[in-house]
Amino acid sequence: MRIIMVCFLLSLPLTTFAQITFKDKEIEITARADQEKVIFVFPFKNSGNETVEIINVNLTCSCLSAKTDKEKYSPGESGKLEAIFSVGSFTGVQRKSMTITSQQDGKEKTRDSLLAILTIPEVITIEPELIKWKVNEEPAEKVFTLKVPHTDPISIKGVTCSREGFNFSWKEIKKGREYEIRIKPLSTSSPMLGMMKIDTDSKIKKHQKKLAFFSIARSRSRR
Repeated sequence: MRIIMVCFLLSLPLTTFAQITFKDKEIEITARADQEKVIFVFPFKNSGNETVEIINVNLTCSCLSAKTDKEKYSPGESGKLEAIFSVGSFTGVQRKSMTITSQQDGKEKTRDSLLAILTIPEVITIEPELIKWKVNEEPAEKVFTLKVPHTDPISIKGVTCSREGFNFSWKEIKKGREYEIRIKPLSTSSPMLGMMKIDTDSKIKKHQKKLAFFSIARSRSRR
């Protein structure tokens, strides 16, 4: 019975399902400090024997947009998926995945997962990200530290506070490289959220204005 079944299977016509084959499913790029958009190109080929249609591209981040150069690809035909990463305020290493769905007419859909890895150089860092006081805590002075790891030095031109009732000052620690911004509430009696607005002489437009946040928050009650 087993021999008969093997012979039956061998007698069936050999079918190769259409599919797209990617040269690389993972691409890594390092952006320039002033770059607003980075383009990832994923080349592929229809390695099957029938036409393949691209159904959709599913993205995991609003920072991405993606499209193929057309919708249908004949057997042996090459194409590409182009993904555009909008840098915005991202820094460091960003890993963004996407899934491309394709289909041969009358067959099941095929899904391929792709990964775009983008390294975005840090130009200005501010630590901590948020300065906090608790309601009715002693209104002690606290400090933001601004550093410039970028190749070009950057200086602070001025600092303003979005809230009244705070004393603040800033000073240069290392010219073009490190600054301290000190802030002290006159009172911590009421919860609030505010920010320091920092003007710099950066040649990169999006780094000419930076924000540092602070808050006075109620303590969480334990149940």
